[in-house]
Amino acid sequence: MHHAVALGVGGVEIWAQPSQRMPWRQREQAWITIRNVTAEHNNNDLSKDTVKKTRDCPPEFIDTITQNIMQDPVILPSNTRCDRTTITRHLVAHSTDPFTGLPLSISQIRPDLSLQLRIRAWLSK
Repeated sequence: MHHAVALGVGGVEIWAQPSQRMPWRQREQAWITIRNVTAEHNNNDLSKDTVKKTRDCPPEFIDTITQNIMQDPVILPSNTRCDRTTITRHLVAHSTDPFTGLPLSISQIRPDLSLQLRIRAWLSK
């Protein structure tokens, strides 16, 4: 069975509600995605070009949690990469690595400057 998230765009607001049938973790991920999309939309960053770039983007540039192009990629102790904003938001509510469940603090993440430079170069094309 597939569960869906329905997004509707009206003016400058995005109305969304994850399916109540989704497992808790998927519903939580859907809320994170909805918040990110809403924030991007309200900051006028969600243009047709941005959406197209996300679709055409190399997979290693995509945050595995939010499915957005990373702006400030970091490396977790599990050697997983995600955007600094994503992991910071996660650590507000949880003190664990979202991929392994092991304890994690903000001091354990490292910037991935090489990946950040490659993303910026690709975005500027």
